[in-house]
Amino acid sequence: MILFVDVGNSRIKWSIFKDDTLTPQQSFSYQTHSLSEDLSQAWFSLEIPWQGVYISNVAGQQVAQTLTQWVQSCWGMDTSFIKSTRTECGIKNGYQKPEELGIDRWLALIGARDSYPGLLCVVDCGTAVTIDVLSTHNQHLGGIIMPSTTTMQKSLTKHAHALHVEAKKQETFPILATTTQGCIQAGTVYPVIAMIEYVMRKAEKQGGKPTLIVTGGGISALLPLLERPYEHVPELVLHGLLALAGQYLS
Repeated sequence: MILFVDVGNSRIKWSIFKDDTLTPQQSFSYQTHSLSEDLSQAWFSLEIPWQGVYISNVAGQQVAQTLTQWVQSCWGMDTSFIKSTRTECGIKNGYQKPEELGIDRWLALIGARDSYPGLLCVVDCGTAVTIDVLSTHNQHLGGIIMPSTTTMQKSLTKHAHALHVEAKKQETFPILATTTQGCIQAGTVYPVIAMIEYVMRKAEKQGGKPTLIVTGGGISALLPLLERPYEHVPELVLHGLLALAGQYLS
């Protein structure tokens, strides 16, 4: 039994690999100051993952330290924090300094390639939106980072006194809205859609038609607006962890 953990800036996602099966992703929101208690509530009843705990962490050293201490205290085990490298699972990192590529982006590329051939465009929507392109020859061609819809809306609310976004779900947004609420929603959703389309068109110039793969907790608001076919893989980073760990366990 192996525990795979994807630590984001606001949520922790995890899956268990047991009997050659990866369980559906589970998650919880956390605060750094209460992380130990949050972990106890989520994991205390779990069977001990005796084959290892593999972690992707973009939330910093304090969160990593709390995770390490909790796993050691409750399960008597060490943790394996995965880092970005120059090559892994046959994929070549496109960064000049490979270690600076976010581990969630790196694992998403690994997870995507493990399931899909050809030219890939991988979109991960969390606190930020990242878009990365992987060539048919497993070369990471680079990517972009931009604020997510939620992050842009929070910024407007914080810095513009008269602008406020109501927390409600809406699946379609007119580009030219006739209410302030609608204008903010359109102005924060469509830039992300436009950037995805722009990167997809750039990727097409590499030759072939790229497969669009999307993941992340904030992607659901974008899905109704995507005009291209896509593959939605919520556990993409965890699939990357599984593919990478398989090299060490085989």
